[in-house]
Amino acid sequence: MKSLVIKGLGALLVLVLCMAPGVEAASGGIAVIDLQKVVRQSAAGKAAMQKLNKKLEKLQQELKKKQEEIKAFKEDLDKKGPLMNAEARTEKERQLQKMIRDYKAQSDDAQFEMKQAESKVMEPIFKVIENLVNKIGKEKGYAIILEKKMPGLYFNSPAVDITDEVIKAYDAQGQATKK
Repeated sequence: MKSLVIKGLGALLVLVLCMAPGVEAASGGIAVIDLQKVVRQSAAGKAAMQKLNKKLEKLQQELKKKQEEIKAFKEDLDKKGPLMNAEARTEKERQLQKMIRDYKAQSDDAQFEMKQAESKVMEPIFKVIENLVNKIGKEKGYAIILEKKMPGLYFNSPAVDITDEVIKAYDAQGQATKK
């Protein structure tokens, strides 16, 4: 229910802005951008995603190794457990529970580390994109530029989508920086 209200308010905001004096809907007044597409298709975004994917793979390999250790330990416990005395079995079960707790902690740490890495890598990219969007908005005389995936935005004409223009500008800026 709450999300419907938010979507409705978003749609109402778009309508009010379209009706506001000096805002023309498709003739330069309103534009949309797909930020995810800019990140996925720009050279800098692709490089950042590749870097993040390498880090993710490394962390996943470490977690998988730990999972395999736990699995082997459990299988060994299941096989030899009935032959052990109660005290030895209890000790092995305690070791297994500790291994599981350590794995969960390692998994939580990996998730936190990925969030930190993503933030560190993506923040500069979003800053550049924001500056480019502001520049394009001012140059083209847009009154408002909306995120294409925002709640309440159900349709937009391809004519008002500036995503590809931002990707080209971002890549061009990156090429100029390299030279």
